[in-house]
Amino acid sequence: MSKQHDYYKNGDSGAPDAITDGHGDVVLALCRVCGQAEAELEETCPGPKAKADKQRAARKVHPKITMGCVAAILGVSKSMTRKQVIRQMVREYHNAESEYVANIAAEYNDKMRQAAEVAFENQFKRNIIKVDIAKPLSKIMSSHPSMARSDQFEGMGLVFIRTPFGQRDIADKRDFKSLDDQPHMYAQMQIEMHLAGAKWGVFFQWAVCAQTAKVVHLDPEFVDRCMQQLGEFYEGVYKPETKNKDHLAPLLKEIDNERVRQMIQEYDDQAVIETNAKARKAEILEELKKAAKNDSAMLSGRKLLRIPTEGSISYSKAVKELLPDADLSKYRGAPSEKWTFE
Repeated sequence: MSKQHDYYKNGDSGAPDAITDGHGDVVLALCRVCGQAEAELEETCPGPKAKADKQRAARKVHPKITMGCVAAILGVSKSMTRKQVIRQMVREYHNAESEYVANIAAEYNDKMRQAAEVAFENQFKRNIIKVDIAKPLSKIMSSHPSMARSDQFEGMGLVFIRTPFGQRDIADKRDFKSLDDQPHMYAQMQIEMHLAGAKWGVFFQWAVCAQTAKVVHLDPEFVDRCMQQLGEFYEGVYKPETKNKDHLAPLLKEIDNERVRQMIQEYDDQAVIETNAKARKAEILEELKKAAKNDSAMLSGRKLLRIPTEGSISYSKAVKELLPDADLSKYRGAPSEKWTFE
């Protein structure tokens, strides 16, 4: 049976300060039963459960470390930093809006995940069992692993599936990067095996035309070191940062006025002109090359020269390969600025 809202009234001792003025008079509607305020009131009162749900959502609960953040915390991630993990977790603690933006690689993985799982099951003749760990070995971490059984190894093993976007078009399984070349994946897999209580797992990489699998065994010493670092991060780095309100502010300050909008429009117009001019110059050069029959020539008093060039040497790659332990800090130039406008 639907009920009418029971609003706070003037003189109510429990009326929150947020709905009263300086004299203590109630100036905003707030239902004492469901907790809905003036801007969100439903036609009828949904009851005390709605109020409890709202209070629960507002309660600050420390988030757990997810598997996607493990490599960044351990300093072996290629795409995420510790600072980004801290900001993400602090914002979650304060119930702030998520700043996550899906990229093309993540969208590809979501799209192809099911096909990769089917390919794994077909190759190993084992069904994947998705597990929600009720009592994880670590209270500060969250894991939802996929598991499978084997005739060769004891107990359940972790199924660690990856659909690398950068290798989506390969046709030979030897072209996949090895696990040794992906320390971020190795670290995440070891931690996830530990949390799941597994002693072994399968690192399975899949593309439309190729797939590869590698059995990986739990490395207790490696896991112990990692778990210590993760615990130190959680208690000694993340938790103190929950008091830092900078994480709740926008990453970039917003400036919006008529002059800025005019300059942006002019910038975009000039970019189009520049792009079209470059394209036209390239077209004209091709026509001149045809007129000269693809050879050096004098064209109306101007030289058109065909100049062969050798490929440039990538000195950074050479040093990295030939002198991997070299300290190049003293060769670094003075810092400078580079601006981009997107």
